[in-house]
Amino acid sequence: MSQISVNIEEVGICKCGYYCRLKTSRTPLNPGRQFFGCKSSKENGGCGYFRWIDLSLENVDESPSMNRLRDSQNPIDRLKRKVKELEEEKDSLKFQLNESDVKLMVLNKKLKEVKLQRD
Repeated sequence: MSQISVNIEEVGICKCGYYCRLKTSRTPLNPGRQFFGCKSSKENGGCGYFRWIDLSLENVDESPSMNRLRDSQNPIDRLKRKVKELEEEKDSLKFQLNESDVKLMVLNKKLKEVKLQRD
């Protein structure tokens, strides 16, 4: 069985004045990593304070899924890049549409002038 030695310094007090809670990260970049954090999230009016707990991971056998997660490209980052690409394409198409509208207005004006000259 693997052993993890945890170096936990004294528990801090956050900017809200509360003792920090021991929490576990559930993010793709730090899955399972423990930290001390403000008892309230920033969204709920907390200060957002956190401090990682330093883990000595000697002798820890990582699961294949953990290795795949670390070695594979983060799906959230892939989606963020795709959204950015799509936004850039949208902006480009808007610009082209605007240019086309200007050209159409100029052509309509010329057409009216030609019609007036005929009459």
